[in-house]
Amino acid sequence: MAAAIAAFAAVWFCYAGVKHAWASHYVASTNFQDWERASGIEPGNPEIWYRMGRFRQLDFDNPDVPQAISYYRRAVQLDPPSPYYKLDLAGALEMSGNMDEADSYFRAAQVAYPISAEASWKYGNFLLRQGRLPEAYAEIHRAMLVDPKLIPEGVSVVWHTDPDVHLLLDRILPDTAQAYSDALGFLADAQQSTAALEVWRRLLAKDSHTDWKLVFKLTDLLVAQERFEEAGAVWHQAVGKDADPAPGYAGNSLVYDGGFEKDILGGGFGWQQIDVQGSEFDFDAEEKHSGNRSARLIFNGTENMRYENLLQYVLVSPGTRYRFQGFLRTARISTESGMRFEIVDPKDQKNLDVLTPNETGTEPWTLEQIDFSTGPRTHMILIRLVRKQSERLDNQLRGTVWIDDISLVPAVKQ
Repeated sequence: MAAAIAAFAAVWFCYAGVKHAWASHYVASTNFQDWERASGIEPGNPEIWYRMGRFRQLDFDNPDVPQAISYYRRAVQLDPPSPYYKLDLAGALEMSGNMDEADSYFRAAQVAYPISAEASWKYGNFLLRQGRLPEAYAEIHRAMLVDPKLIPEGVSVVWHTDPDVHLLLDRILPDTAQAYSDALGFLADAQQSTAALEVWRRLLAKDSHTDWKLVFKLTDLLVAQERFEEAGAVWHQAVGKDADPAPGYAGNSLVYDGGFEKDILGGGFGWQQIDVQGSEFDFDAEEKHSGNRSARLIFNGTENMRYENLLQYVLVSPGTRYRFQGFLRTARISTESGMRFEIVDPKDQKNLDVLTPNETGTEPWTLEQIDFSTGPRTHMILIRLVRKQSERLDNQLRGTVWIDDISLVPAVKQ
């Protein structure tokens, strides 16, 4: 008897294995008819019914939502604990206009998996579409808490529903630096400077480090909207939180890091350096006018270049006289067109465009100084190191220039 039972069990397991193998073969296909065959072989496999439901719901050529609902229901019946089958069933029910039952299945999915960010997220968006805003905001907030990757999309969804920054800050966003950073990035991209400033204040209080990319994005927006005072405030707040021990500003100079003691920031009101063919930028700790190092440019003699690629935007006051100072040292700078500083009004060079003397050949550290006045509407200037293109036959620039101790201060009245 035992031998007969064992033989029967062996045959049964062999049959079940073959049956499952055939079902798996059909499920692996991309053909819907094969999935139907698989459901006939293994009708108790909920994943097969779920897959067929997804196909019928999302088939762009021939969608069949009622059929999809029937397949989803079968999957839910076969695997009641699964929240994912319930979520897609709820979504299909919403598409069919059955809102009450859709709501019940969204809730059932949450009961099945109460810490699921996906369940809260999908339910929250369903509630938004139904106009049940307080409930929707609570669900979206819960989803963001569980999965911070949802924050950027959540900010966008809520903002387009109700563009109220206080709602966003007080009821939607988690109280984290990441959440405030994501919201600030979205609002700056959306040109919402007033709301972005509110989020910036929260971020300042929450985060101990400076995210320079966000600072650049916010200050650029404020400058574009001519909110210069607020742009300056944001910049100085960011500089104050910078962990770098080297000071950003020296004395009453308006130039950030005039001694090049810090790395190039690349935006905002810090130094920007743009690589260009024929030159090489670096810092030099051996050759400097003061401090620990200077900035250095080496030109390799292959280009007759127009160089204006080391630059900084500086906020100034309209109708004010300033004194610019900077030090240059040159070594074998070729051609008659050498290195100098230029100060311009970036909005209209007709209002302001001044140059320091042309430095060529080999010269020791030399003070370059010039006084100028800003126009009645000038709130920002551009300071840059420049070389104009040569008009001679021997025009390719070679040699080295060092730059250090740049400052801009209000000029003393005589």
